[in-house]
Amino acid sequence: MPRFLFIVIASVMVWISNGPAFSQGITDIIVTSNNNELMVSASYRGGFTPEIKKEIISGVSREFFYYIVLYKVMPNWMDEESISKTIRYTVKYDILKNQFLVNKSIGDFKEEQVFDSYDDMVEWVSGIDKVNLAPVKILSKRHKYYVSVKAEIKSGELPFLLRYLLFFFPYSEFSTDWENSKTFMLKDLK
Repeated sequence: MPRFLFIVIASVMVWISNGPAFSQGITDIIVTSNNNELMVSASYRGGFTPEIKKEIISGVSREFFYYIVLYKVMPNWMDEESISKTIRYTVKYDILKNQFLVNKSIGDFKEEQVFDSYDDMVEWVSGIDKVNLAPVKILSKRHKYYVSVKAEIKSGELPFLLRYLLFFFPYSEFSTDWENSKTFMLKDLK
């Protein structure tokens, strides 16, 4: 009887500990057109865990990547990748100023923001808003398309001395599954 009780309790604990992982991922993928450009927006939910917050505040820079891929639907065959884009956010915490420095890069475009609040920084980094994916003219009027989005979090560079002192410290790294938008045709874009 004690063995059975132990197995049940252990199973419940494992099940509970894996619960929050299912809430992480890409949601709300929206594809629109604006000034003859294909625009993509999406949200990232559940990736900013207490462990990641602790690592950032302790001086470990983090890199957040969003991978966006436009696919052409090919009936009875594998879908064809038409174009892709990577968005990279680098987050660093300045201990002296108590500020979060975030660099965003999309190809050659670079933007830098400074945040006093962790929550404000998370709000800016946890999504993509109207990112220019491609000119609308690359779309064929006859084909259907969809956009796939994936997020990935990686450790950035440690401060010089910490690199050698904390070589054994495990840093959180993970990626989401690919999430797809609804299929659309050129005439569906607004």
